[in-house]
Amino acid sequence: MKRRHFLTGAAGAALLSTLPVGSIRAFAQSASGVITYGQSTAVLTLDPAHGAFTGYPGGYEAALLIFDRLLDFDDDMTIVPQLAKAFTMSDDLQSCEIKLRSGVTFHDGTPCDAAAIKFNIERMMNKEINTTNRPLWNPISGAEVVDETTVVIRTSAPFAQLPNTLAHGSGAIVSPAAIEKFGEDGFAQNPVGAGPYMVQAFNPGQELTLTAFDSYWGEKPGASGVVFKFIAEPATRINAITTGAVDVIDSVPVQLVGQLEGSADVEVVRKPGLRPIGLAMNLTRPALADVKVRQALNLAVPVATIAEKVFFGFAKAPDSPLAFDAIGHKSVGETVFDQEQAKALLAEAGYTAGSDGMLAKDGAKLTLSLFAPDGLFPGDVSVAEIVAASLKQIGVDAQITKVEKGAYWDHLRQDKANLAWDMAMFGFNPSNASGTYHLASLFKSNADDEGKPDVWNIGRYRNAAVDELLNVADSAPEESARLEALGKAQELVWADAPYLWLQINENVSAVRNQVAGVTVMPIVFTNLRNAAKA
Repeated sequence: MKRRHFLTGAAGAALLSTLPVGSIRAFAQSASGVITYGQSTAVLTLDPAHGAFTGYPGGYEAALLIFDRLLDFDDDMTIVPQLAKAFTMSDDLQSCEIKLRSGVTFHDGTPCDAAAIKFNIERMMNKEINTTNRPLWNPISGAEVVDETTVVIRTSAPFAQLPNTLAHGSGAIVSPAAIEKFGEDGFAQNPVGAGPYMVQAFNPGQELTLTAFDSYWGEKPGASGVVFKFIAEPATRINAITTGAVDVIDSVPVQLVGQLEGSADVEVVRKPGLRPIGLAMNLTRPALADVKVRQALNLAVPVATIAEKVFFGFAKAPDSPLAFDAIGHKSVGETVFDQEQAKALLAEAGYTAGSDGMLAKDGAKLTLSLFAPDGLFPGDVSVAEIVAASLKQIGVDAQITKVEKGAYWDHLRQDKANLAWDMAMFGFNPSNASGTYHLASLFKSNADDEGKPDVWNIGRYRNAAVDELLNVADSAPEESARLEALGKAQELVWADAPYLWLQINENVSAVRNQVAGVTVMPIVFTNLRNAAKA
């Protein structure tokens, strides 16, 4: 077994703060306040299995404080140690030896040792218990306890992304004793981890109250407690932070950033995201099965203008199916606004304009059902309306259906017979930071296009060459070969245009100035794990 990675706790800690370590430590030592976070999404469940920390991203953000993982991501999504002191990937990428910190306990006082890690790995391997994030866990074949602080995790095939899986939010380590006490059905409401904060009170969908865990193995928590309070309306969140009712808010509407920047008491925190937004196209529809039609739709929409004007510069037009900062991103194209070229492509595809200017082929008008959530993605309804208006200018009738955000996901992940949309707004957040995971989740062929998608290939895209390239990107021994394959896969997907590519937004939160250490991660999450309040 060859050592490929060795990370120390001190090095990891140095990377985990937006402030110099000494500053955060001094701040934390004097901290005794309770931080109140006004979240845009409610916390419903707190279990890495059984749906994984719903709702999203609120549940994951709370989990970052309650649970530790073997590995973690720093602010730039570099992998750093957490419960592991060090990890070593084998040369064949089929096993990883983990050296654990000693003396770590869960909130219930039971040991967080190699046996507990084995329990957690095997629990997440179980498809009946862990029904989500399957691409992260399917490759793992088992875990072996070597001694109290050493465990080896094995995979059934080369899996270069194993460290990313262990650092992913679903890699949260739970107390086996708590699972036994509350059962698989009860743990999500009674979570017990080994993180810096433990649950004091939980009213799902409304409020979660955490208190500092005095026996935490790492740095002392920077606050005596953290309250997660669900505040759905953006204007209400803005009012709450300007009046001091809360200390932190997320999902700041970019048109209101100027209002906050004028306050001496509030700081706006922003980070480019890893979630490209687009309109997934239902390729089972005859019109959208034609690549010329899909390319024409992309040419018809002024994406760069949307990024600049609608989002006031807090967004960019994409140049790849992956976001700019995703691991393995390659610039493979650009969004071009050319409606004359779009019309020419549609003519080549057999569409002609009627007396009303709308296109038709074989007597059928080119009418598309466009599903968009209301308040789930930044500016979702406004962007959908701009897209529909732009498509109308080239003779395409796009009919918008607005869907309440809580119900939106069910409309996307349907079996083929029940897909009601032709185009649906979607953005995938690669929360393990891997571009390979991102592309595979959205564009790897489903096993059965008639049923529900395996992951998020909701449009039923299918390209054997892309499938093979993604396999190489996931398993080639050398990183250069993996990145080369991932780059070629991006080129093919971009050329096939299974999405109408839209914008990549920045994640924007706001923090009152008596709180330090709040970070906004590229993967949407506002992270209070290292926050401190005097």
